[in-house]
Amino acid sequence: MSQEGGVPVKRRRENGPDEQPELRELIEKNISATQEIKTLVNNQEKNLLERIEKLEDQRENTEWLIREVVKIGAQINAENKKSLDKKFVLNETFCDILTMKEGDYRYGKFYEHFGQKWNLVVRRQDNYLGVFLNMNKLGNTEEGSAETFHSLELSVGHKFREAIKQEFKFDGSHMYGRLKFSTWDEMQRCWLVDGKLSVKAEVHIKKLSGAMKPKLIDFDASAKFSDYILEVGGEKFHVLKQLLAMRSPYFEALFYGNFTESTKDATELKNVDPTDFQNFLEVLYGEYKAIDDFTLEGIMLLNDVYDAKTVGERCQEFLMEKSQLSLCKKLKLVSKYGNEELKDKLISEIKTLEEYKSIVADGVEDFSHDVTKALLKKSLTLQ
Repeated sequence: MSQEGGVPVKRRRENGPDEQPELRELIEKNISATQEIKTLVNNQEKNLLERIEKLEDQRENTEWLIREVVKIGAQINAENKKSLDKKFVLNETFCDILTMKEGDYRYGKFYEHFGQKWNLVVRRQDNYLGVFLNMNKLGNTEEGSAETFHSLELSVGHKFREAIKQEFKFDGSHMYGRLKFSTWDEMQRCWLVDGKLSVKAEVHIKKLSGAMKPKLIDFDASAKFSDYILEVGGEKFHVLKQLLAMRSPYFEALFYGNFTESTKDATELKNVDPTDFQNFLEVLYGEYKAIDDFTLEGIMLLNDVYDAKTVGERCQEFLMEKSQLSLCKKLKLVSKYGNEELKDKLISEIKTLEEYKSIVADGVEDFSHDVTKALLKKSLTLQ
């Protein structure tokens, strides 16, 4: 090693300073590559996040859709269940309460529901007000029985006091309620308005039976050509699947659709009165004599769900040609189960203003929008 002025001098690289640009270029390329990798990673991460967000959105939309479907399904089931329930409401205003003496009764007007007549009754006994729900036979039908759940209310305007909720079997004695609903003084002080007392009953019929009429068709184990059992209210009905499916979309879906019932040989139909179902099946099988004023409403109630065309047609024919039900009751049935043609024909039978007023007073709360609108038009022709 050479020395200059006694100080060793480092050996100069062969290329000297010419190597520096190559080093810088390499470093710059590495930095550039690193940035590209980072950019690529960032883009991939961004794309991944976007995909995750889309999946989350889809999941939220799917969950929302599922919730909506479940909600709609629950609503449909609730509506179907309600449509099979035999329910009605009675409202009565007693105008001469203050003239009642000890032991006196006052009877409200009778209303026809499910083949029987129903009304509200009040009584004064031991200075108490008694309130009762009463059932009477309709027309020429024999004595019937009914298992009901009902409530009785006294009301003042939009305020009411709910009285009792009872479950009774109307058999033998056909009047049930509470003998001591309130004291007579309390009734005058709290529930009497301008000398009038308003009473309301909400009735849910669990089971209704009329006279023990002979069955037109036996659907027991001896039934021929049966291949399925429908359990209704503790009773077994042996039926032919193909016949029911041919005449009712409901049973076609039940027996041959994508339901577990289609793989079984028996199933239960809930919330159905077995007496109504016996009558419905008889008509479905062609025994149209099963329809009368007592059975009509129950059959129409079931057919509103089961949608058997022939059953609906036979019920409508009976309603228009043979039924002895009041015109008001017929309009109520048409409001719920009928069609435009029946509505127009029934309303055309109203001939006097007095008859019109009576119908509107008795049924306005039970009429459909279309029937109410048609009645308003009818009133213009009776002025």
